[in-house]
Formats: sequence, structure tokens, C-alpha cells
Amino acid sequence: MGEVVHEFENSEFTMLSKSRTIHWGILGTGLIAREFAEGLRSLPDAQLLAVGSRKLVTAQEFSRQLNIPRAYGSYEELVADQDIDVVYIATPHIRHKEDCILCLQAGKAVLCEKPFTVNAQEARDVIAIAREKQLFCMEAMWMRFMPLIQTVQQMIHNGSIGEVRMLTADFGYPAKYNPENRFFNLKLGGGALLDRGVYPLSLAFQLLGLPSQVVSQASIGQTGVDEQVAILLGYPQGQLAILSTTLRSQTSNEAVIIGTRGQIRIHAPFFKPYKLSVSKFPEDSASFISASQSSGLKQRLLSSAKQSKLLKRLYLNFNSLAFPFLGKQGKNIVQLYDGNGYNYEAAEVIQCIKNGKIESKIMPLDETLKIMETMDNIRSQWNLKYPHE
Repeated sequence: MGEVVHEFENSEFTMLSKSRTIHWGILGTGLIAREFAEGLRSLPDAQLLAVGSRKLVTAQEFSRQLNIPRAYGSYEELVADQDIDVVYIATPHIRHKEDCILCLQAGKAVLCEKPFTVNAQEARDVIAIAREKQLFCMEAMWMRFMPLIQTVQQMIHNGSIGEVRMLTADFGYPAKYNPENRFFNLKLGGGALLDRGVYPLSLAFQLLGLPSQVVSQASIGQTGVDEQVAILLGYPQGQLAILSTTLRSQTSNEAVIIGTRGQIRIHAPFFKPYKLSVSKFPEDSASFISASQSSGLKQRLLSSAKQSKLLKRLYLNFNSLAFPFLGKQGKNIVQLYDGNGYNYEAAEVIQCIKNGKIESKIMPLDETLKIMETMDNIRSQWNLKYPHE
């Protein structure tokens, strides 16, 4: 995909980084901030040093509960802490651009919760500053760093299911309706696409690359946000990705990658997976019965069944006897993860910083930008804009 990974040129900084613990700060005190803080505990070379909130009492309570040494009553105070190496941004995504720039201008590396920003132009602004200052910056798409997702990518690379032709993925859980919360409030960048649709989109980019065609449909709720979204991505070589997301109901929350020789099913939740199933198609193409052939065969059996009890019984059992080409069940793979899963993206940040890299090969900024541009394209198809745009 032509991804560009920039590296520090200062080898002294790299050697110094490798010799010490990486100190973290967190902006925000919500549920995701808490889960990330818990994830850091499983990393021996990471220390959560400080938390920042817009209210000191909130930061102090968060730090007390999680045993964090320092608490700040403003984001500006946190980024001014000279002992902090990298900041995890867990604020509402409507604030991501502002908070990323605040951290970068203060000389801090950044791990910003998904979606990276609200739109592509905001992402460009952040990326430009990160590259100008030669500071590490990455979107916190934790799914990409989960061990099982890495296994899936390796299986595809090794040709385990042949050439990938299709991907289906959905993300849906019912969110309690509140017109003021981040899910349903347009002013906060609410909606299913930015909060949840970014996961199946990111998986599609990871496995299939940049689409050449994007078609979508949304169900817009009474607060003006997209409550349900369906997306179809087309690729130059004919591959398709069929994606969906919703705030209103529970879906399978699985992903299925279909190749020419088999398929991989990533069991729910695909964005935090621990189990997959591999089904292989028969290698003998002669065993394949096309849809038109099977339809004609059914009609002949139906006609003959009127005259033969044996053929009638055969016809009634046709579906179980005549379709072995659909594939034989392969194996299940269970790959448990350490910690709560957030530790893997944090480990990638630490490894990159210690090796003098300012971007991750697994989640490069150029790809983050392409995903944001795709989401802009999708929203433009519904004429949906946020008030600040």
C-alpha cells in the first residue's frame, strides 16, 4: 500500500530509550481510559505516571482507584510534566485533534483512541505536526495488535485459504438511548460509523487494502446521527467487503474471510478475538456442482420422483447428499491473549519508541488517513456533517 514509516535519526535517543521504562500519561477518565490503564499493568517496561482531567477531583479519584502517582486538573498541566514520554488520548473523539496537537506541541509521543479524528482534514493536521516534530503518533486501533488477528494475517499471507475474494464483518450492540451521550449526540461526533464502523473498515483495509469503490446506506435517527450503517467496498481485482454496524441491536459481531480454497471465521467479538475456525474447500474441482447444474438436477429428480419411491426419498434428502462442495469443516484455533488486550497496542508503542520509530508498520498514519478519507466519503453519501465542520 506504499506505507511510509519514518524513523528518528538521533541514535543517542534510541539507545537511551531502550535503557529505561516508558512513562505514560492518560488524558480522560472514562471507561476506555480505565481499561487502557489496566492493560498497561501487564507490561514490565511501562509505568502509568499521571492522569489528566478537566476537573482535578475527577483526576484525583481516578488516580486513587488505579494507584496512579500524579493527577492533574487540566490537560495542559499533564502535558507539561517533563517525566511523561507518551500520552494516551481517551477523550471524546470530537476533541482528538485538539488534544493530539496539545500533546505533540509539548513534545509528547501520542497514542490516540479511535477514531483518530472526526474527519480526514483533522487527521492531516495532526499527522503534519507529528512528522514535523519527529514524534511517534498512532491511532489506537487495538484490534490490529491482538494475537489472533496477527495469526489471521499470517495465514492469509501463507495462502491458507487461497486468494481472498470476500470479507464480511459486522459490529453491533444496543446502546442505551440518551440524546446527550457520545453515541447519539451529533455535536459530539456521535453515530455508529465513527464509534463502531471504524473496526470493520480497519479490518478490510488491513486484509484487502484500499478500495476503489465505496457504496453505503445509513439509517439516520431523530438526533441526526447514523444509527445503522451498511457499507460495500469494491476492489480493483474484484474482491468485495460487506460491512455493517449498528447502535440499535446485537449482530453476530463476527468476521468471515472467504478465499478461493477456504474460509476463516473470526468468532465474536472479532475486534477482540480468541477463537477462529478454518474451513477448507475440496481441492478436486470436479466435486463442485454449480448452482445451475444443481438446479437442473433438482428439477430432473423432482420429475422422476413422481414415478419412483426410491428417487422420491433421494430427492427429500437431496440437500444433505448433493452439496459436499460447500466445504469440509477444518480446525478451530484458540489463541488466548494476555491482560485485557489493550496491552498489545501499548507494547507496540513502547517497542517503536525504543527503536527510534515515529510510526508503526502495523497501524501507519497514511493508512489511518485513508480510512478517515473513506469515512468522509461514506458520510458524504448521506449528506451527514457534524456541527463544527
